[in-house]
Amino acid sequence: MTKFLGLPHHDPSVRYTSNPNPDVGETVEVRIALPETWREAELHLRTVIDGEVRYEPATASGDPSTGEQVFELTCDQPIQRYRFHLRSKHGGYWLNGTGLHNWDPDDHNDFKLLPGLKAPEWVPESVWYQIVPDRFATSGQYRTSTGVDDNWIQWADWDDPIDQTVSGSMTQMYGGDLDGIIGRLDHLTDLGIGGVYLTPIFPGRSNHRYDASTFDYVDPLLGGDAALLRLREACDRAGMRLMTDLTLNHTGDTHEWFNAAQADATSVEAGFYYFIKHPDQYESWFGVDSLPKLDHRSRELASRMYEGPESVIGRFIRPPFNLDGWRIDVANMTGRLRQLDLNDQVARATRATFEAAGGDRWLVGEHFHDAAADTPGDGWHGVMNYSGISRPITSWLGRVGTLHGMGTGPGQDARNGVAMMKAFDAVRAAMSWSVMNGSMSLLSSHDTARWRTICTSDQAALVGAGMLMTLPGAPCFFYGDEIGLVGADNEESRLPMPWGEDSVWNHEFLSWYRTLIHVRNNTPALHHGGFRWVFAGDDQVVWLRETLQQRVLVRAARADGPAITLDPALLGARELTPLIGDHNSLTLPGDGPRFDVWELI
Repeated sequence: MTKFLGLPHHDPSVRYTSNPNPDVGETVEVRIALPETWREAELHLRTVIDGEVRYEPATASGDPSTGEQVFELTCDQPIQRYRFHLRSKHGGYWLNGTGLHNWDPDDHNDFKLLPGLKAPEWVPESVWYQIVPDRFATSGQYRTSTGVDDNWIQWADWDDPIDQTVSGSMTQMYGGDLDGIIGRLDHLTDLGIGGVYLTPIFPGRSNHRYDASTFDYVDPLLGGDAALLRLREACDRAGMRLMTDLTLNHTGDTHEWFNAAQADATSVEAGFYYFIKHPDQYESWFGVDSLPKLDHRSRELASRMYEGPESVIGRFIRPPFNLDGWRIDVANMTGRLRQLDLNDQVARATRATFEAAGGDRWLVGEHFHDAAADTPGDGWHGVMNYSGISRPITSWLGRVGTLHGMGTGPGQDARNGVAMMKAFDAVRAAMSWSVMNGSMSLLSSHDTARWRTICTSDQAALVGAGMLMTLPGAPCFFYGDEIGLVGADNEESRLPMPWGEDSVWNHEFLSWYRTLIHVRNNTPALHHGGFRWVFAGDDQVVWLRETLQQRVLVRAARADGPAITLDPALLGARELTPLIGDHNSLTLPGDGPRFDVWELI
C-alpha cells in the first residue's frame, strides 16, 4: 500500500507546464509541487542541451498552497528531456517520469516535451467507437447489386453464428455496409460518441479487408465511394469525427500492384515487394502468403501510398472525403525486415503528408508493445496504447489466459494494483506527454477477446470501462462493448451487432457507458489534465487528473479494501463533489468492485 500526496510531483501537462506543446525555441515554465516536508529542499532542473548536462535553479515560487517552485526551460532540442534534483533532510533524490528515486537514473524516463510537434487538441477530447463495417449494421442494398466477383464469399444471415473454421473465419460475410452505419448513428449520438473508427473499407477477399486488392476506391460491397461521402456528411451533422484504417505493411495477394509485380519481374511494382524467388516466393506478414509485405525502399511505392496529396493517405484526408485521420495497421512492423529498418522514414513521410494537407488530423499507429522508440513526435501522433492502458488494466481485472490475439508467448499474468501502477508508469514515462495523450486508449478491439469476457466479473468490466474513460489518451471501445457483448477470441468477438434483440443487450452496461461518456465529455480535466497517483494498494487505486481550472479525483476498486482517509492539506481540497457515485467524504469508501469520480472543491 502506497500513498503519494506527501511526495514532490511534476508532470508535463497544462497543470505543471505553461505550454506542454511549445514551439521550437520557446521558453516555458515548468513547476514542481512540494509538500510541506520538502519545501526546504535545494532544487535544480537537469536538462541535456546539445549533448551536455545542464543544471538550473528555480527562478520563482508558484502557488504557495502547493509549495510550487518554477523553472524556465528553453525548448530547442528535438526531444526536450528534463528531470529534477532535490537535496533535503530526506537526502538526495531525483524526480522523473516514474516518480521519486534515491538513486541515479538514466535519461530514458526523463520528462519529455516535443518542440514544434503535437497531436491535434481535439484528440483526447473525443470518445471513439470502433466498427468492423461488415458486422455493425446493414442497409441490405449491396449483397447482390454490386456486380463484383463474390464467389469467394460465404454469405451469412445477420443472426448466424460465427464460422470458426480457418477458411470460414476469413470469408464469412454478413453484409454490413456504410449506409447501415448511417442508419444507426443515432445509437452513437445517444452514447455521446465523438468519433467513428472504421476498420478497412477498401476491397479485399476477406471480411476484415486487411488484404486490400486496390486502394483506388471504397469496396462496392460497402456502398463504394458514394457511401463513404454519405457517411462523412452524416458524421458532420452528428458532430462526429471519422477515421478509417490502412496497412502500410502489406497488401493482399490479389492487389493490382502485386498482380503486376508477379507478371513482370522488371516492372516498377516488382520493387514494391520482397521477392525471394520471383514470382511465387516472397516475404509476407507472419508468413501468410495472401499478405505480401511491402518494400519501402521503393520511391514509387512511397508516392503512391503515403507521400503527397495524390497518395492514398493524401487523397482521403482531402476533399471530398475529408477523413479526420488514419489508423495505420501493424505500424510497428511497417518498413522493417531483419536488418532493414525504414519505419521512422515511413512514419515521418506520412506525417508530412498530413501536415501539408492542413487542418488537425490524427495519425495513430497500431502498436502492441513498448512504442517509445517509434514515437519521437515527428511520425505517428500516438499509438493504440495496448502496452500502457490495456495490458496493465487487464493484468488487474482480467482472468489469466483470456488475452487472446495480442501476441505470442505465455499470455497475461495477474497483478495487484501496485504492479499495475508500475507498468502504467513505465510506459507513460517512456513516451512524451504529447504522444501519451495523443494515443488511443483501449481495453479490447477487433484483435482481442471481448472486454466483458476478459474480465473476472461483470462488475470488474464496468470498473475497467471507468478507468478507460478517466486515464490519459483518447478512449476507444469496440462496437457492442456498451451492451455487454462477449467473445473468447478475435473471431468470436466480431459477432454482428444484435439490433432488435433486446434480450441480448445488457442494459446495466449500456447505462454505465452512457454515464461514463457523459462525464468524460463534460470534464475538461479528463481531456488535458495531468496525471498523479494518490494511492495504490492490491485491490484499489486512486489518482488525480488536474488542470489549473479543475481537479478530478478517481477511485477504482476490484474488491473490498480499507477505507482511505485523505489529508485535506495534502489534497488541497476540503470537499468532494460526486460526478460518478454518491460518496462525498474525504474518507473514501473501501468497498469494491466500485468506481467513483469526484471534482475537488
